Formats: sequence, structure tokens, C-alpha cells
Amino acid sequence: MSSSPLAARQKALVELRTFVAQWFRDGREEGLEEDTPLVTSGIVDSAGVVEVIEFVERQFGVAIRDDDVSLQNCNTLAGWADLVAGRLPSSGGGLKMP
Repeated sequence: MSSSPLAARQKALVELRTFVAQWFRDGREEGLEEDTPLVTSGIVDSAGVVEVIEFVERQFGVAIRDDDVSLQNCNTLAGWADLVAGRLPSSGGGLKMP
């Protein structure tokens, strides 16, 4: 069964929110919206961006290239989710299930 790109993006968003909350906010998801600045607010520093990249690559099976690392892609959960969804195979099944 294939999933839509929108469903894949939403799933990535949920998993990214949980990861960022656990690793960078002592588990607190409140106030962590899809457009909350992560890097420019100091929630995630440059070393933290590397942690998120490693999570994304492991969890979603996508490769993040050096030129993907930008404020547009890495400063918000929405940016990350869009990047992930854009890398998943359009035929579905792209997200790994635990």
C-alpha cells in the first residue's frame, strides 16, 4: 500500500517533532510548532543539526547532502519534513516502520 506525499510529510513532521523534543527540549513538545525556528532560536545548534541529519538518514532512509544543509531546510520542522518528503520514493513505502 502506498502513502501520499502529504501523509509521508505529516508522518515525518510528527517523528521529527518527537525527536527534537526528546533530544533538545527534555521531552517537551509544547510550543514546538512546524514553523518554530530551531537553529536561529538556539534550540538546535550546529552539532545538533548533525544529530538531526543522522536521525533523518537512519529513520527515513534518505541521504542528506551537504548542499541540503541550509536555514531553509534545517531551521524548522516544516523545512525538515519537506526535505524528507521530497526524498522519499513517490511509489510509497518510504518511511521505515519501527
